[in-house]
Amino acid sequence: MRKSLLSAFTLAVLSVCVYLQADPRTADEDIAKIRIKLVDAQSGKAIPGIIRVFRTGEDKPLALPGLYDRLRGLKPTATLAGWYVVPAAGGETTVPRGKLRIEALSGLETALAVEEIDLTKKLPDELTVKLPPTFRPEQSDLVAGNTHLHLMNLTADDSDEYLRLIPVADRLKVQFVSYLERIKEDVNYITNRHPIGEMKQFNATGVLFNNGEEHRHNFGAGGEGYGHVMFLNINRLVKPVSLGSGITGVGNDDIPLRPGIEDARKQGGTIIWCHNAFGFEGVPNTLAGRVDALNVYDGSRVGTFDDSYYRYLNIGMRFPISTGTDWFIYDFSRVYAKVPGEVTIPKWLDAVKAGRCQATNSPLLTLTVDGKNIGDVMNLDQPKAVRVEITATGRHDFQKLQLVQNGRVIQSEPSKLKAGVYTARFVREVRLDEPAWFAARIDSTAKNELDRQLFAHTSPVYVDLAGKRVFSVETGELLLRRMEEAREEIRSRGKFGDNASRDKILAIYEETTKDLVQRIKQRGK
Repeated sequence: MRKSLLSAFTLAVLSVCVYLQADPRTADEDIAKIRIKLVDAQSGKAIPGIIRVFRTGEDKPLALPGLYDRLRGLKPTATLAGWYVVPAAGGETTVPRGKLRIEALSGLETALAVEEIDLTKKLPDELTVKLPPTFRPEQSDLVAGNTHLHLMNLTADDSDEYLRLIPVADRLKVQFVSYLERIKEDVNYITNRHPIGEMKQFNATGVLFNNGEEHRHNFGAGGEGYGHVMFLNINRLVKPVSLGSGITGVGNDDIPLRPGIEDARKQGGTIIWCHNAFGFEGVPNTLAGRVDALNVYDGSRVGTFDDSYYRYLNIGMRFPISTGTDWFIYDFSRVYAKVPGEVTIPKWLDAVKAGRCQATNSPLLTLTVDGKNIGDVMNLDQPKAVRVEITATGRHDFQKLQLVQNGRVIQSEPSKLKAGVYTARFVREVRLDEPAWFAARIDSTAKNELDRQLFAHTSPVYVDLAGKRVFSVETGELLLRRMEEAREEIRSRGKFGDNASRDKILAIYEETTKDLVQRIKQRGK
């Protein structure tokens, strides 16, 4: 008797739970099958993008079966939910037959379109959403690329679908996927199955794919070590891929990043330092000219431009800025590189290495100094005033457009909303009595549709005066301290086979330190 009552009670509880989990409206509502297509509002051309759909008056997005989840691999939050991919050819899904609100966009290049539709009436053969453009990078030969991506915990088919659909929907034109090793966990790194080099199976998407390598060392499973560096457009893996017992589970810390970097350079690869200032070997390798560009905000907002980027520029380095997204394409982050004519992986990387690029997850920036463009070097024989012009254009309120000279903000302009697009522009005459570099950036606390804080920063325009580059003795001394701190960390935390192995690694810092001390002495006179 007692068991019968308990069974009846349990069944009743389960029934209540099922009832509460179900949406009582969808049980009674008709379900409408609709086909959705996104088009450029000006040209009428079909374009890929992402959408989400709400019941009118509600803020919880609907599931859209039949469309690929743009947020695959990410953790939805109250503000990050409901986005799905719509290919250029359009896509079909099912929604409640009622009054709905649709939000849609395409990469960073369009405004956010919002439309109200009433499906209680006759269903349209195809629902077309018009997306007004915010800017057209192709008109300036700018090509969007992501330098840093891995996928995990997906099937091979799901991984392929992710790569076929999401970079296109985000309007990327170049996508690097990189091989990565970590003890035990890398069994789930699905992108590791791709051979090194071109990924021609994705050519039909219109995106150029290339598989490279993330070469790295950590003290501990994820703690700071020698650092992480990307090898792009290489011919074969640089082995060992990962260094140190912290990430490999075996061995010691005898091998620095330097030999791997040299191997990749001999292959003709492009070397990009990851995660801003993260990693003790970043300073000596960058100062020695063995790094082609610096990735900022690839994976997190760790560090600032002042932490590393401005320090290199302030001792006279020609150093481009870059970015990527590390695990999954969690943001609209990309590098716009200027590539006239046909785009190839080598040409795009050459543009980045030449500094004809900017990193952004929101507005497109422009910068000229007396007509010189991003990445250019201007040579002045004597002091003079130069005309600097910068602009920013995008769909988000980026709040402030700023002009940076030698690491200092010398002017700031608020964003303005006009015809659905946020813009800012100013022109300034700057008197130069010493060498300089100029860059444009934004300063914003706002977030984009993927719930990421906005950033945008150009590579510089450089101005040499009387044959001399920028050189800050104060910055040089700061970098010397950073290298000494790195040596102390390595001495205290490293596990070496013998003293000779430890000294071989420390010699990397000693060589660079000696060179920098000499440069400081020369500029300090």
